[in-house]
Amino acid sequence: MNFRSFLVLLALIWPLCVSANQADRKQSELGALKQRLQTLQKEFRNTQANRREAADELRQSERAISGAVRQLRQLDDERQRAQTDLQALRQQADATEARIRQQQARLAQALKAAYRRGQGDALKLILNGADPNQAARDLRYLTHLSRAQHEAIEVLRADLAQLAALQQQTEQKTAELTQLQMDREAEQKKLLADKRAREQVLQKLSVQIRKQQREISNLKRDERSLTQLVQRLNRLMAQQAAREAARARAAQQAQKNQKTEKGAASQPRRGWGVNTETPVAFRSDKPFSGLKGSLRLPVAGELMNRFGAQREGGGLSWKGLFIRAAEGSAVKAIAAGQVVFSEWLRGFGNLIIVDHGEGYMSLYSNNESLYKQVGERVQPGDPIATVGNSGGQPDTGLYFEMRHQSRPVNPLLWVK
Repeated sequence: MNFRSFLVLLALIWPLCVSANQADRKQSELGALKQRLQTLQKEFRNTQANRREAADELRQSERAISGAVRQLRQLDDERQRAQTDLQALRQQADATEARIRQQQARLAQALKAAYRRGQGDALKLILNGADPNQAARDLRYLTHLSRAQHEAIEVLRADLAQLAALQQQTEQKTAELTQLQMDREAEQKKLLADKRAREQVLQKLSVQIRKQQREISNLKRDERSLTQLVQRLNRLMAQQAAREAARARAAQQAQKNQKTEKGAASQPRRGWGVNTETPVAFRSDKPFSGLKGSLRLPVAGELMNRFGAQREGGGLSWKGLFIRAAEGSAVKAIAAGQVVFSEWLRGFGNLIIVDHGEGYMSLYSNNESLYKQVGERVQPGDPIATVGNSGGQPDTGLYFEMRHQSRPVNPLLWVK
């Protein structure tokens, strides 16, 4: 074998050796990748379990907050009634004191008149030498007058003492209600702080899950790619250049998609319309179906989606409207009806459902607090809840649905 033949043989064998080394290296990388994938899947299952626990804790916290807000509202009503009663008692006390002053003035005038008539002293009437019969009549008159006036004064004094006692009791009750309201406000602050902590935990876990899902998806994709690559290296050494070019194109496309997704994520969500009118009280003899086109949306705010449009991520469509609004804003009933559900529900947070008859229902979810309970009647424009972001909703607002015979209907077809 001459030197030229040796070079030709080396040129033929060298690519096969390089390819074999690459195949061994890829097999080693594939084993490490599978081990990493198994670890991530285990972490992902643990994180999902933690997320369910965090959601349960969030439900308990949000239900407690709803109850605290409702109790605070009841305390405000009781305190207002106590203040009204106190004001009435004070007016009654002032009127009683005025009557006492008038009675005292009349008594003083009567005594002066009796004195001027010479009837101011019973002993003087007896010893002044006047007619005994007249003296006896004057003495009886003076005795009856004094007794009547004395009894009137005692009655008025008793009334005044009773009113003073009632006034003191009412003031004590007002002080007690004020203290209870302060305690409830402190409790609500604590519950809100607990809610924020739970939401942070839930958000952190959600971010972690999304990150792990993306990593697992990427690892699975890489595993398939490496498995196919190893098989192709073992079978078709000659196609190595084409495979490398395909991988480069795939990496370039992935980078391009990542930049596109990053650019889209940086854009803030914006709504397509703004609602400014909210329900007001009205009376109507029409059934609910006759109110179509005359109702108003339950809260003012920005409309973030269209009914029936595809949700982000695909697979599901919007069955209602999400109205972004300020936290604590009043959520009002769109029409008269009866509350048939008022409770925390997974995915919807604090949810209230009103039955309007004829198979029509309106649903109000993600609320901060629920004012009405099951069985209560509501009228158009009644506040039934307050805007929040319960149920893990990232945006503050109200998710609103209308349904007929359990089927979603477009709320915009029912409003002005």
